[in-house]
Amino acid sequence: MENIKDFLGCRCHGGLHFQSPTQGHTFSLAKPQYNRDRPVRPTSQFLDLNLDIESQTLSGTNTISFKVFQKSVENFFVDSIDLKIQEVLMGGKPVSYSVEQKGIIVTCGQPLQRDEVGELKIKFFSKNPRAGLYFIKPDPQYPQRPVQVWTQGQDDDSRYWFPCFDEPNLKAAFEMKVQVPAGFIATSNGALIGESRTGNKWTFHWKTPVAIPSYLVTLTAGQFSEIKDQWRGKPVVYLCQKGKEEEAKISFGKTPKMMEFFSKTIGVNYPYEKYTQVAVAEFIFGGMENTSATTQTDSTLHPKDIDFDFTSDDLVSHELAHQWFGDLVTCKSWAHGWLNEGWATFMESVFKESDLGIWESEYYRYLELGIYLDEDSRVYRRPIVSNYYSDPAEIWDRHLYQKGGLVLNLLRHELGAEDFWNGTKKYLEDHRGGPVETVDFQRSLEEISGKNLQRFFDQWLFKAGYPELKVALDWDDKTGIAKLIVEQKQKTDSQTPLFHLKIPVDFIFSDGPIKSEVIEIKSQKEVFSFSLKVKPLYCRFDPNSHHIKTLEWNAPLEMTKNQLDKDNDVVAKIWTMRSMIKDASLQAVETVAERLQKDEFWGVRAEAAVALGESKSTDAMSTLVNALGVEKNSKVRTKICSALGEFREDAAASALVEALGKDSSTFVRGAAAAALGKTKSPKAFESLKESLKRTSWNDFVAAQSFSGLRALRDERAIPLFLEGAKYGAPKFARINAVSALGEFGRSREDITDFIKDCLSDPFARVRFAAADALVRRKDPTAIPALEETGHRVTEGHLKAAAFRAAQRLGQSLDRPAELDQFKEALDKISDENRKLRDRILHLEKKVPGTFSAN
Repeated sequence: MENIKDFLGCRCHGGLHFQSPTQGHTFSLAKPQYNRDRPVRPTSQFLDLNLDIESQTLSGTNTISFKVFQKSVENFFVDSIDLKIQEVLMGGKPVSYSVEQKGIIVTCGQPLQRDEVGELKIKFFSKNPRAGLYFIKPDPQYPQRPVQVWTQGQDDDSRYWFPCFDEPNLKAAFEMKVQVPAGFIATSNGALIGESRTGNKWTFHWKTPVAIPSYLVTLTAGQFSEIKDQWRGKPVVYLCQKGKEEEAKISFGKTPKMMEFFSKTIGVNYPYEKYTQVAVAEFIFGGMENTSATTQTDSTLHPKDIDFDFTSDDLVSHELAHQWFGDLVTCKSWAHGWLNEGWATFMESVFKESDLGIWESEYYRYLELGIYLDEDSRVYRRPIVSNYYSDPAEIWDRHLYQKGGLVLNLLRHELGAEDFWNGTKKYLEDHRGGPVETVDFQRSLEEISGKNLQRFFDQWLFKAGYPELKVALDWDDKTGIAKLIVEQKQKTDSQTPLFHLKIPVDFIFSDGPIKSEVIEIKSQKEVFSFSLKVKPLYCRFDPNSHHIKTLEWNAPLEMTKNQLDKDNDVVAKIWTMRSMIKDASLQAVETVAERLQKDEFWGVRAEAAVALGESKSTDAMSTLVNALGVEKNSKVRTKICSALGEFREDAAASALVEALGKDSSTFVRGAAAAALGKTKSPKAFESLKESLKRTSWNDFVAAQSFSGLRALRDERAIPLFLEGAKYGAPKFARINAVSALGEFGRSREDITDFIKDCLSDPFARVRFAAADALVRRKDPTAIPALEETGHRVTEGHLKAAAFRAAQRLGQSLDRPAELDQFKEALDKISDENRKLRDRILHLEKKVPGTFSAN
């Protein structure tokens, strides 16, 4: 499952955050969770369904073959919520049952004995269920909405649309036969073994012998176009709305290449009969890895003219990787969900390395690290493996995805690629078709590598946090000794350990081979000495940045410049720039500016722009303005625009106005809009108001224009936000308009009530934006509405977001308003201090030694 936050763009954000983290989970309802006892377990299930799209009803039967695992079973529980149960048969004979709040208790005709097998047939009916099965159709406000039906089972929503054993550790062979209206294509798991068209009904029959859990059962139906490809003779199919065929080919076209690469790399061939990707409207996530039939958001479909700036490859590779990690083997409980999501996230960068090269994959992992660090610093810190939650949706976070993927990358580095992939192959083959826990993966790797991985798994998976490293390099010409002083600066506690690290260090010389050493860091502060024959050009700490860390790197200036100029380790250069720019000296700005102007890799140029923006130096602003006019790579121009938002000078605003109006890239125009508001320029309002009218892919420029108006804090924008947020407005831009209302007209009850109503909006992303907006309004009357939403909704991610928002709102009310005013005043003083510092530094440059600025 690709989380909604990823699609909304957090992967595009640059810069890392180093604030102290909030410990623990986000609200008090969390508690240890365990799988239930299951006296009987399914071995197969067969859904025979009739889908009536006009009436929004589903009827049919689920025939479940099962095996008894306890000594004597008189009754057992089947998950079912809101379904009308019409009949229950066991062995072809009616049996009694009772309907409970979350399922039915089936009473056996006579006690079942251990190892006995049986068959349960449940006839049921459902009308437009609250969760699990979603009907999409046009309405007066959105007459162009397609008619579609799709399901979403994770975490435990399959029980809302068919009776089943709905836990991830309960897997069974699966079969579905479904009738749909003529003209609709219905897709499910496995191979299509039958298809018929009779009158106004079409029937599709799907089947797979591979055991799958109920949450991965899928049903989609729509008047789709079908695009056919193949991999080693197996069907590879893309389904999309008619008229989107070319966009589907652009978005999904690398799928066979990925299937081949993953099969060879993992050592286990793609295990299913076919692979289908169905692009559906208004999907609540980026994608969902239903076995052999992934559901993708149609928002990822895009035309060729933005393919350079936006790729679907990460989403496609993520969901495809799940066919091995999550589907072929499935986490036994959600506590071990990183075995699903960490793996899928890791495989994104593995494919990127093969497809685009090492620089792209290393930079991608650097951005992934930033996403994880942001959550760790601003929201909470927790171990990756944890059964502590209220709803499973709470744990599908940046710790599980991004940190989980980075842990796997580190593990590959420490074991070596050969042992890592051979151990992975053993893990998949030994547990094929079954449930797994973290220890299963650990044991497979240990058996192949011969290494004890207990410490690794303890500190990276069962403990929390990461090492915050401060490293200084000192060179002594007289002795030929290089010293590394390494400090772990993180605050240690019961969650966050003092890490035990083995980190490579490379010394690079003008002539001769690289000298490589591995240092073992076990203490809070350690000094390592290296005797070298000649002075190195520079030193590279943690080559290729495999370790999950923050790094403050201090080296002699000559070596720093040499590294930035000559090193081919792109992330090492980024860390060096970030460390160097902290003092915002003219020399630092000039050195980083040179990377923006000259570096071979676009990612380094992009991060140089980020660093220059953070310096808030006038020279940095001038460099950014000039670079925006000459930089050919639109990804770099996007970051330059974002960096210019850190300045309030007219030159920055003018450059952004021009980019907003003239740049050929949709993403550059969007970044310019969002940054323009941050400049607080008098010319921003009209420019942003005008840009709201421009059409763009997925309303991107309009959405970012709302973000710019939000940052501008001009009350004249309120009518624009209200108009843009209403139901019927462009649906992607609505998200940003609703979000912006959280900071405007806080005394207006009508605005608060409008946002409260958005908590029930038909579009999931608007509901999330409304919850966040209510927090920022700091209106205590919103707390009951948020709590009511948390109790009312079934979708776990929204439930978690609503409860979290209520908690955050309550905490914000405890903070005096004077603190916000103080922060604004402090920002103003900081800006004035920066201008004064610039003047001093320029005088120092003209008359060396006249001043000393710190």
